Amino acid sequence: MTKAEDLIREYIREGHMMQLASVSGEQPWICTLYFVADDELNLYWASLPTRRHSQEITAHSSVAVAIPVQFQQGKKVIGLQIEAKATQLTGADITPAAQLYAERFGRDATWVDDIARGKTEHRMYRCTPELIVLFDEQHFPHNTRIEWRP
Repeated sequence: MTKAEDLIREYIREGHMMQLASVSGEQPWICTLYFVADDELNLYWASLPTRRHSQEITAHSSVAVAIPVQFQQGKKVIGLQIEAKATQLTGADITPAAQLYAERFGRDATWVDDIARGKTEHRMYRCTPELIVLFDEQHFPHNTRIEWRP
């Protein structure tokens, strides 16, 4: 692994909030979501299927994600921008994602079971990165924009 890939993995693993951009026709939309990632860098979140971003993902799976890493005034900027495909999870894919999410955000086994069985209005979603751009003024001051494909 390269230093950039190591940092990307670290930033995604340690992150918990992202901005997700979806689109309908020619109109973009962005929202802020809590997320968790697996070892393959898939991003997972729970959301209502009635939310605008959920409806747009159902119609068009191409999305963009921004994950701010370091953004305090006076510090070097670090962040990730991601091109990805997103989908609502179904079947056997739901439970592992819900368990990851539950571990990160303090949900219990009942919450996981309710999500998996469709007993709650929330659904689990997955974002699979196709391109990750690392913008890192701290570790790469002379080449702040590094592209990586997982």
